[in-house]
Amino acid sequence: MPKNYRNILVINTFGIGDVLFSTPLVRALKRNIPGATIDFMCNERCQYLMDSNPNINKIIVFEKDQYRNIFKKSKIGFVREVLKFAGRIRSARYDLAVDLSLGYQISLFLKLLGVKKRIGFNYRKRGRFLTDKLDIEGFNEKHAVEYYLDILRLISIRDVSARDIELRLNKEFDRWASGYLSKKELAGKRIIGLAPGGGRSWGKYAKYRRWSPDNFGYVANMIKADNENSFFLIFGSKEEKHLGNVIKAHLGDNSINLCGKLSLPQSISLIKKCELLLCNDGGLLHIAVSQKVKTVSIFGPVDDNVYGPYPSNDMHKVIKAEKVHCRPCYKSFKHTTCQSHDCLKDIDTNKVFKVIEEMLAKK
Repeated sequence: MPKNYRNILVINTFGIGDVLFSTPLVRALKRNIPGATIDFMCNERCQYLMDSNPNINKIIVFEKDQYRNIFKKSKIGFVREVLKFAGRIRSARYDLAVDLSLGYQISLFLKLLGVKKRIGFNYRKRGRFLTDKLDIEGFNEKHAVEYYLDILRLISIRDVSARDIELRLNKEFDRWASGYLSKKELAGKRIIGLAPGGGRSWGKYAKYRRWSPDNFGYVANMIKADNENSFFLIFGSKEEKHLGNVIKAHLGDNSINLCGKLSLPQSISLIKKCELLLCNDGGLLHIAVSQKVKTVSIFGPVDDNVYGPYPSNDMHKVIKAEKVHCRPCYKSFKHTTCQSHDCLKDIDTNKVFKVIEEMLAKK
């Protein structure tokens, strides 16, 4: 049985997918230590994923770039902000920290603040300030969710039967989405979501995980030809607006390019209204999975067995180039840059359409 911890802090400062992958861990903590208060530390954008999570008491926002910018402007200002942040952490009196950051800085910070139990991963010896750790070389053999849940063995938690990722939104966003569709006269339409980007986590290397936006447009046109009642919402960040423009050039008035125009909660609420989301691998895929929306996802360099829809079922189909033997090349949190992109180029649009056609036919 786990110790009766009173105040727990879970840290995951990565992107949308990783934060959602940690929700089964949070649920297991609450189920096995029901009297504990659980807080969650994440970046600013991801706080909206956890705001309404019933297992979390408080969100703590931590943005590394924000502190770096303060340091560049004023070292005294930086010290003040760090001390203010440290005071917030110390006042919470955490007796357990679950650090999913894969670095050493946060666990060192928590050690200095007196958090006695600090558990997490020892990746490339970066777990040296953790009290208990699991040695890993990367997430390579099973799904990331399973790696996160493994950490709980360090505090004798093995009851992790409920493994679905979890994302709840305030009901006001459901109402907003219904109002948006009504305003655009889309009520009664078959709404298909398209997400041609891949999120922010790969930065300038994002192109290595993107199927061509022309392919998205081509498949969407086949869907439209098959069912004239179909309408397409294109999702993504403002940096991905140009991808949405390519697709809209294919679809014209049968689509709206929403890239960069919505808040994250608004995007989630509209994705929830979609009958299906066609997407690359990335955070929007996992948002759709959490909302029980059918997905067809394109996986290139990334291993879907590690970062794909979780848990896998018939609502979620992954399409990948089976005969490209160099994939997946993203291993141990690193990827290989290449010029061919065969793992994406070899994915046939007709195959993607056929899979979508079959899924839309199912009730």
